[in-house]
Amino acid sequence: MSLFTSIWSRTVNVLRSHAYDDRGGVTPEFVIWTAFLAGLALTVTGLFGPQILAAARNIPFK
Repeated sequence: MSLFTSIWSRTVNVLRSHAYDDRGGVTPEFVIWTAFLAGLALTVTGLFGPQILAAARNIPFK
């Protein structure tokens, strides 16, 4: 199992276990984690997106 897969599965398990309180509603912790992960995804996409697209455009298909 790769490091990314391990981190991803651990994150999913933690979010699922903390997602709902006793009444079944969404907890503030779940909202904070979701906002953090969304911000992280946007940051990574902003930093590496253009480089990945440039590399993909340079692949010769013959």
